Amino acid sequence: MATKQKIDQPFVVGLDIGYSNVKRVSGYADEEHPSVVVRPAQAAPVSSLNGNATLKEGEHYVHVNNEPWVGFVNPGRAGVKRELHADYPTTDVYKALFNASISDACQGGQSEIDHLITGLPVSQARKPELVERLVTQLTGSHLVAPKREIVVRKVTVLPQPVGILNHIYAFHPDAEILDESVVLVLDPGFFSVDWVVFRRGDIVRDSSDSSMDAMSALLDAVNNEIAKEFGGNGPGRDKIEIALQSGKQHVYLYGEAVALAPFINRASAAVAPKALLTMKQQMRFLEGEAIDFVLAGGGGGDYYVDAAKEVFPRSKILSADEPVSSVAFGYWLHHT
Repeated sequence: MATKQKIDQPFVVGLDIGYSNVKRVSGYADEEHPSVVVRPAQAAPVSSLNGNATLKEGEHYVHVNNEPWVGFVNPGRAGVKRELHADYPTTDVYKALFNASISDACQGGQSEIDHLITGLPVSQARKPELVERLVTQLTGSHLVAPKREIVVRKVTVLPQPVGILNHIYAFHPDAEILDESVVLVLDPGFFSVDWVVFRRGDIVRDSSDSSMDAMSALLDAVNNEIAKEFGGNGPGRDKIEIALQSGKQHVYLYGEAVALAPFINRASAAVAPKALLTMKQQMRFLEGEAIDFVLAGGGGGDYYVDAAKEVFPRSKILSADEPVSSVAFGYWLHHT
């Protein structure tokens, strides 16, 4: 755990506020084992919570626009509309999750974050005005509670797949080979599948893009596959997502436990290759150059590995050891 004694080292936070989970890696710059936290990417005003306002495990009181909110709300606790759009960082939900994240990161007594690194989907990270808007929004003083203020000194915004590259590079036993190769980095998130190509350590111009065939589409496909077998409408995307977030291998339908694995396999076989084939068709800029490595991470990284092997059969596939937190960990490593 981070301590107050390391005054000679900057306190760094890598923060990936996704549409399904919030992933945070925090600690002083020289720490070998920084804190890694994954929480639901849901937040709601206290007044909208179902039941009483007593915090459940992992939830965090926070203020947004002088109104009390709860960040990291457990599924089913509030009937708040899901934010699934490109302006997500401008929403009160995002602001609540950000305030809760920096407040939770500073439980060791800190009141300042020296460097916060976060990201945007690559289609947005290519627009300087969106990057600058987010940097401005997150830099400076944040009143996270009526009597608690946290200052963020510096903010860096990266294309999300860069976090995966940083993470895998840091722990690869022969990382120098990646510097000499053509590397495709995949970040399958809830809202989009983002990708970036690096040629010998440098981003290939115009090589980054996003596909909408992401985890939300995959979960819809899982639901449809279950509905085909059991009839009716299926358990629904939210129930499937909650089960996966909780690490459960089944979902309940009509009072019976339904194993998710076979339906996820079927859905992945249909959805994931479609996204990667579209991506491959847009890689004409490589002019016949081979993709040496495909790096996969992010919340949906595990579900795209088989598709990557199919679409890029001669490339070497590398997966992050902890794909869900890999982007945030790679952000944290970016301070070095």
